[in-house]
Amino acid sequence: MSGWAARLLLALGEAVGSAAFWLGLRRRVALDGLRLAFPERTEAERRAIARAAYRQLGRSLAELVAWRRLTASEVERLVRFVGWDRYQAALAGGRGVVVAVAHFGNWELPARAAANRGMSVTAITRTLREPINEKLLALRREGGMRELPDKKSTDAALRLLRRGETLAVVIDQNMRPSRGIFVDFFGTQACTTPAAAVFALRTGAPLFLVYDLREPDGTHRVSFEGPFALPSASGGQSAVHALTQELTRGVERMVRAHPDHWFWVHRRWKTRPGSEAILPARDHP
Repeated sequence: MSGWAARLLLALGEAVGSAAFWLGLRRRVALDGLRLAFPERTEAERRAIARAAYRQLGRSLAELVAWRRLTASEVERLVRFVGWDRYQAALAGGRGVVVAVAHFGNWELPARAAANRGMSVTAITRTLREPINEKLLALRREGGMRELPDKKSTDAALRLLRRGETLAVVIDQNMRPSRGIFVDFFGTQACTTPAAAVFALRTGAPLFLVYDLREPDGTHRVSFEGPFALPSASGGQSAVHALTQELTRGVERMVRAHPDHWFWVHRRWKTRPGSEAILPARDHP
């Protein structure tokens, strides 16, 4: 794709994102989440963040298409890695590496760009059935990422780490009480997957938090934060909780610094301890 065509596609993506906001597609969910996370902001400020987040989402989708045919050298020019040397040193330890990822920036990009550098990464992902999601899964596989289902894949994930490979776990999605633990996120308890902490503790694999930040010039910075110090595995559930909380604090720091980069259209605080209700149950604009 030529340079002008790529720029046109990215601008179109942002326009589609803006249209989705004005049409009210999950707009109430986004604004409710912003009110909970940033009660000190004005309503006008929160709406501005939401509009910018929708534009970021549209641009991210367009980037996946625009970047499909880029050469390895072109990808390297567009993506700068911070902490890659720490990741490589951790991988050389032979216990595999667990990378915790969030819906931040163009979250599909780090795996694609890292695969361009030779990383072999497998992600635990939810099963998606809608036609657009099937296309997204195809793009992921095309970009070099392999997948494990989010159910009944524990043994496969452990084998992967014990072979010295890299496992990615999404840590900022709402979970059902039977599959998550509650940790603090923006001052409110959020039901969170403990999988990243559990796999790191069970195998001794180094644990990183990885996120993408879009730079003003349109390039990307993919950062590896960590490795995190692993509590003793003998600490059991308390060690899992402490490590999951530490990862979630990392996500919160990122979102506070760049709130337009996060996926506000997801109902992150939907599952509540007991019968407490935080966000409304419906998605009206």
